[in-house]
Amino acid sequence: MGADWAEASMTSRRSLGRTMRDGTRRVIWALVIAISLAIGVGGCTGIPRDGAVHAGNDIAPDDNPAPVFLPALPQKDASTDSILRGFIDASSSPENNYDIARQFLAPAFRTSWDPTAGVTVDNGFGRTLTVIDDGATLVAVTPIAEVDQTGEYREVDASPVPLRYEFQQIGGQWRISAAPNGTVIDENTFNDVFSAQPVYFYDPGFRFLVPDLRWFPRGASAPTKLVNAVLNGPSAWLNGAVATAFPEGSKLTADAVQVVGRQAMVDLNSEALNADRQTLQRMKAQLAASLPTGLTVDITIDQNSLAIDDLQSGAPLIDPRVDARALVLLGGEFGFLAATGQSVTPLDGLSDTIAQLAPTAVTLASGQRSAAVLGNDGVYLVRAGGKPERLDSRAGLLAPSIDNDRFVWSVPANDPSALVVYSPAGEATVLPTPWPEATSITALKISRDGARLIALLGTGSETRFVVASITRTGAAPTGIGAPVLLASGGGVGLDATWIDELTVASLSALPSGEARIVAQHIGGVSSILESPASSRFIVGSNSVRALRALTDTGSLDVQRGAGWQTRIDDVALLATQQGLGG
Repeated sequence: MGADWAEASMTSRRSLGRTMRDGTRRVIWALVIAISLAIGVGGCTGIPRDGAVHAGNDIAPDDNPAPVFLPALPQKDASTDSILRGFIDASSSPENNYDIARQFLAPAFRTSWDPTAGVTVDNGFGRTLTVIDDGATLVAVTPIAEVDQTGEYREVDASPVPLRYEFQQIGGQWRISAAPNGTVIDENTFNDVFSAQPVYFYDPGFRFLVPDLRWFPRGASAPTKLVNAVLNGPSAWLNGAVATAFPEGSKLTADAVQVVGRQAMVDLNSEALNADRQTLQRMKAQLAASLPTGLTVDITIDQNSLAIDDLQSGAPLIDPRVDARALVLLGGEFGFLAATGQSVTPLDGLSDTIAQLAPTAVTLASGQRSAAVLGNDGVYLVRAGGKPERLDSRAGLLAPSIDNDRFVWSVPANDPSALVVYSPAGEATVLPTPWPEATSITALKISRDGARLIALLGTGSETRFVVASITRTGAAPTGIGAPVLLASGGGVGLDATWIDELTVASLSALPSGEARIVAQHIGGVSSILESPASSRFIVGSNSVRALRALTDTGSLDVQRGAGWQTRIDDVALLATQQGLGG
């Protein structure tokens, strides 16, 4: 027999830019599920097909305290139904290794149940309970996201999942004797219990720290989980594209990272003795960036103290910033838009040359001394004070990208597999692409750290927004990793952009003609943003609120209050920037 177990949740899906602890949330306690999650996409050779848009919240502040939940203990002579519901309530509380939840389990099963195997996040609606007999009950939930044992988060669009619970009597009292590993939590409770924190790895040149977003329960165990995430290496999709400063085999010597005051005490095994002074400094910088804001790091090896200086001139960049001014082509002049919105400030040695090419797209390299330019007859590399060098004369090219090592990336819109990368010397290399099913591409943008790219692809009637890693030999790109599907707005893809190190956005046109912008944390939640009408291009700056849009009539729109407003008309081009330094 069946009984509806849906509970109305106070779901208020907030846009990116608000914290996960905003407002009073109603705690809807959840279920337990067996999860075999695979966020990593090793072995993928095509574009992933799953994924959905789920509006969500921004990354929580790092110093938010863990909420204190006090679920009830098993009641005497409780029915199997009451025991199951009580267990579900208690399984959302990770305190003391889920001690209260384990009280609902039979002694023989109490230690074997693994609540850390993974989390399925649902919206709290549509849960159904079906009693098979006195000894077994099925519960069905519909997930919207999953978190695996390493803390990797993925949005999903799945069908209901049945979960089986078995019971036995212990001393005349019902207890659960079998249940799936892992937990199921509604999204509001998840946002209270879990916190998102990037762990960092280096680009191969150790110039940048590249984020890898993870989700762990709040509380005293979070620093330990974050340090172990660093020591265990990056998510599968980043393998080969990032490096770690820690010698192979480095592990914690104890089960926990002790936090004394605001200092995290990290004691490593003897493998770390293989690190030289610079490597130790890099290890410290990597851990310091990966722990919650406000914590400092003290590294010891086998309980032996080390004097590790901070990196000075060789310190890696984290979340590279760009010039906050819009970079535009206005009235035949190329440069940064003045505060008055009526003139532009040119780039020395670049602006005149770029403007003479009558460009339709420009990507300004970090350091602002070179740019990749799309003109009427192809893609050019323009260096400050030099003549433009035409690299690619193929028809139908996209807006080009340029990375930190001045490699220019160029691909035709109707041939996504024909990606060519040009070295600073102009040498062309055809780079194999991991999206054989794609029939078109409308955007390809390199991250500011140079370790990742995003692409907006078409496969017949579908649009797919993906992120992938970039592998290199020295500075030269040599491959693209298996793509990871991101949320997109549906309809026809128009453009995509990087907003910061973790946030990207896509622009699409819906069948109704409405423009839709979807922003997403890579490894986190997505959110549908208000979109200006007739948008055709979007360019990120340094925050979601600083995102800019260019309409098909040439108006440059910016976000003001709850919506958008036109800042200036007759803009011919809105350019992308890759960073201030470099």
